[in-house]
Formats: sequence, structure tokens, C-alpha cells
Amino acid sequence: MKLYWILLVLFLSSFLCGCGSSNEKGLMLELDAGEQMSGAETADIGPEESEPESKEQERIYVYVCGAVSAPGVYQADAGSRLYEVIEMAGGFLAEADMTSLNLARGVSDGEQIVVLTQEEAAQKENEAAQKENADAQTDSGLININTASLEELTRISGIGESRASAIIDYREKNGAFSSIEEIKNVDGIKDGLFSKIKDYITV
Repeated sequence: MKLYWILLVLFLSSFLCGCGSSNEKGLMLELDAGEQMSGAETADIGPEESEPESKEQERIYVYVCGAVSAPGVYQADAGSRLYEVIEMAGGFLAEADMTSLNLARGVSDGEQIVVLTQEEAAQKENEAAQKENADAQTDSGLININTASLEELTRISGIGESRASAIIDYREKNGAFSSIEEIKNVDGIKDGLFSKIKDYITV
């Protein structure tokens, strides 16, 4: 009887130990699988990579006219240079004055670009020089008989409205006075009057 109980105890002990080992192994397998799955899920859940959105290039509108092949309004990228806009307009004509333009400068939205011919540029330069000269002479108190208006000519002592009109008519028909003495060719202005006004006029 005692031997029976001893054998029963040994059998139960062996059985319980085997089950415990199996359960422990099963638990370890489940943990490993969980860890592997967790790692895979972590890899899949990583931060999404997104390409940065490219900012659309700002556009401007420029009006090109004058001595170019195709005058008109052109659309260009902001920051474009003048030479690029001229190329859009077909380039310069043969008579265009390129030296009066800074082709490397930037252009702005709504800008008007006028390309002058060489003749127009020379005329504009001449007019600017004449104005500058006239302004200097006006500051000195002298009246420029080549550029003075009717009102300015009548400020000269001895020159009334009729003689002032005659001076303007003469220079329109014959061109600018080359010297103050030439004013004596105008009707109504002789040596006597010239001697009175010569210190107040210039060309």
C-alpha cells in the first residue's frame, strides 16, 4: 500500500512538471511572435514620407513696344531680366538703339518697356541737352531765343507780342538761331533794337 502511494506521487509529479514545461514553452513562443509582430507593425507605422509641394512660380506681365519685332504684352517669371523679355518680343529691330537700355536689369509687373530707334534716342538726348542748357540760361537771367515761349520773349524790353511772334515764326521756318546777331533777320528788329536787347538774350 505504501508503495502504491509512492508511485502515485511520482507519477503526478512527473505529469505536473511536463505540463508546466509545455505551458512555459508555449508562453515563450507566444511572446516571441508578439515581439516580432510588434516590430513589423512598428516598421510599417513609420512616419510617412511626403514630397514637399513645389511652390508655383509667380508670373508677371510686361508690355514691350517700339523697335522690336513683335510688340505686345508678355507673361514672364518674376525676376526675369530685360533681355529675356526682349527675346520674347522677337528681339530688336535693326534700327533699335540698344545702348540706351540696361538689358541686365530686372523687370516688374505691369511695366511698359519702350525700345527707341537710334534716331529717336538721338533726338531725345538733344532735347534733354537743350532743356538743360535753357534751364541754366534762365537761371542766369538770359532769354534763349531758340527755346523761349511767346510769353518769355515779351519779357525782353522792346519786344512786344507781334515781334515775339515774328521771332517764333522765323525759327520755325529757318531753324534755330546760330547766334544772337541773327535775330536782326527777323522783321521789325534792326540794329537799334538789337543793341538794346543783346545783353538780355542768348542762343
